[in-house]
Amino acid sequence: MSRFLASMMPARASVPHAQASNEQFKPEARPVALFFGGTSGIGQAMAEQLARQTNGKVQIVLLGQNQEAANRIISSFPRTPDGTPPEEESKYSFVTVDATSMAIVRDVASKLSNELEKINFIVLSTGFVSMKGREETSEGIDRKLACHFYARFRFIYDLVPLVEKAQENGERTGVVNVLGAGKGTGIDLDDLGLVKNYSFARFHAHGITYTDAVLEEFSIRHPKIPFTHIFPGMVRTPMLTNLAVVRFLVPLMRPLLVTPEQCAQIMWWRVWSPEDEWKVGAHQINHHGEEIPHNKSVTPEVRTAVWEHAVLVTGEKSK
Repeated sequence: MSRFLASMMPARASVPHAQASNEQFKPEARPVALFFGGTSGIGQAMAEQLARQTNGKVQIVLLGQNQEAANRIISSFPRTPDGTPPEEESKYSFVTVDATSMAIVRDVASKLSNELEKINFIVLSTGFVSMKGREETSEGIDRKLACHFYARFRFIYDLVPLVEKAQENGERTGVVNVLGAGKGTGIDLDDLGLVKNYSFARFHAHGITYTDAVLEEFSIRHPKIPFTHIFPGMVRTPMLTNLAVVRFLVPLMRPLLVTPEQCAQIMWWRVWSPEDEWKVGAHQINHHGEEIPHNKSVTPEVRTAVWEHAVLVTGEKSK
């Protein structure tokens, strides 16, 4: 119980340290950032933080399903003044994407690959909470796993070459997966995708281990780019406050909650850190911005099996 309580304690004390470090991030070239799940909650707050941090000298692409929310968010972003050179001026857009469809995710990634010259940051926070059992999509994937793991994997898989282009230009880069670092468990390699034995607890824990496995593999295949898996802790987002199970407990839980804006500072902290150790490799970080022991369940065998499974499940199926 004490370990559980410690893992959920507020991260507010870390916010000033994160903010002080983040203030040092002043990119010379206009960064390009994609926020998959950027129309609410943590993804929105991270996009807003980047827009403020660069004073609007940034290209941000929000991806999700809520056009109205995206328009409202984009309208609040700071903009560079008239007369700013085209390569430095603010550039904001929204792309509709259904994260439960791998075909749509591949199509969106393909279009972005053709439209963008580089990508500095990919932030992934798409997902939803439901206590229902396995709900299969037309592609045979559980809807929750599709959002929390498969769509995120495919998005990185298809777009990481553009991240490498930014890195080759000497620019800061990073792939940030906001999910549940440190909360994974052992997995059943004979039931990848949880087709045979599904439960909410297994979906949650296995999806986290799948994420740890593929991010470690990505870091091996792309050793000059940092791939970061972060546990955000308890954040006052719509995903939490709209969940019927806890809605009426939120006032009592307030001391344990941080705001999305506070969370965003911690989420960006290590990604923008000037220290060399954060500029490469696979990282698993808790809600205090601290590196934690990596998932012991991710052996070379598990890493290879999950990677091959993810490529197969998210790829175009032969007819």
